[in-house]
Amino acid sequence: MRKISVALFVGIGALACLAARAGDRTGTHRYYEVQGVKLYTERFGHGPPIVFLHGGLTFFDAAFRHQRDYFATFRTVIGLDQRGLGHSADSPEPLSYKQMADDTAAVIELLGLGPVDVVGHSDGGNVGLLLARDHPQLVRRLVISGANLRPGQPPDELQRRSQWSSQQVAEKVRALADSLPPQFRTEYGKVSPDGPAHWLTMVAKHYQLWLQPVVIDIADLKKISLPVLVMAGDHDFTSIEETVEIFRGLQQGQLMILPATGHPTFSQRPDLVNLSIREFLDKPVTSKQIP
Repeated sequence: MRKISVALFVGIGALACLAARAGDRTGTHRYYEVQGVKLYTERFGHGPPIVFLHGGLTFFDAAFRHQRDYFATFRTVIGLDQRGLGHSADSPEPLSYKQMADDTAAVIELLGLGPVDVVGHSDGGNVGLLLARDHPQLVRRLVISGANLRPGQPPDELQRRSQWSSQQVAEKVRALADSLPPQFRTEYGKVSPDGPAHWLTMVAKHYQLWLQPVVIDIADLKKISLPVLVMAGDHDFTSIEETVEIFRGLQQGQLMILPATGHPTFSQRPDLVNLSIREFLDKPVTSKQIP
């Protein structure tokens, strides 16, 4: 997640958290124990597998309501709730993209499906890039949307915030929580095994996660040899320039900027997004042949 602001959460909150479903639970629902935590998964449909990775402070049901049923008609859709989010319990450790990537890799291995296609939004896109870097044998193709290389804050601001007192950090976290649409907290409280009172803890963990100086380095992008579709809205939180930087850093990158679209690409432009993902996953990659 690139920027910590009211606009960010208003942009994704109203569209994502309202999307959480209480019904239509006809798939397979199971917990997998990995690295000392139990991660919740949902599985729907039949066919080649796709693993969906949600963004920060949301979960599979909320993030991909327009994708689940569409892809389940011809693919095996696997949704994963990362630790502390959705139906998965939190752990004492701080959140980190690498840990989430390693957790995801462990679940894919336990599923025993071999190389899978992976689709990630926002933080899930960052996790997808690290998954492809560190566990390439588990990923066939990758789709990311709204991913970023670095936080939205300049280095001097990051340095200033690193010197804040615990009281200053707590005040910032409370302000951040208050800026969220109420549905974020409500939906979290409905499904979290940690209970509604744990919400502020998760907000604090995400606040620290989003201040990481480097999410993934350009040199690491060059290590990813599998095909990657890089998507973003033209009014996304990550700038078009940074999105292009990700695209150009990849060996087999493809780029798609969605017009008149913000950060919530999967909910704001579902038909275009779904078709683009389907074509990318089904067709041979020809980007290396383009002069």
